Amino acid sequence: MKKVLWASVAVVALSVPAPAEELPKLSEFLTVCYRDNTACMQKIKNYIEAAKSQKIICLPADTSVREAAADTLSWLRKDDNVTPALAASPFDDGLYEATTKLYPCKSEQPAQPPVPPPAEPPQQ
Repeated sequence: MKKVLWASVAVVALSVPAPAEELPKLSEFLTVCYRDNTACMQKIKNYIEAAKSQKIICLPADTSVREAAADTLSWLRKDDNVTPALAASPFDDGLYEATTKLYPCKSEQPAQPPVPPPAEPPQQ
């Protein structure tokens, strides 16, 4: 009987959805980066790997993920780059903003040819 009861409790506990975990704000994330740079860089590298695999960003062939993470963190630490609204948003919004500005993918659409000037009307 006890086994059945515990199994029922386990099923109920597993079926209740866990509350969504709130992501830290970008400003909080950057503060933590000053204390624990290794963990911070790992999160940025993981984000870059995921964004790269989804073709959200495109790293140049001569740029490693480690270098891109360091550049991303440097970009985020510049006050001119982070607006108050961005600082108050979840940290992954800040990572998106920085990485897409630093490593945009080139458009796959060919450039439009220039429009020729209008032809002059024939002289009579």
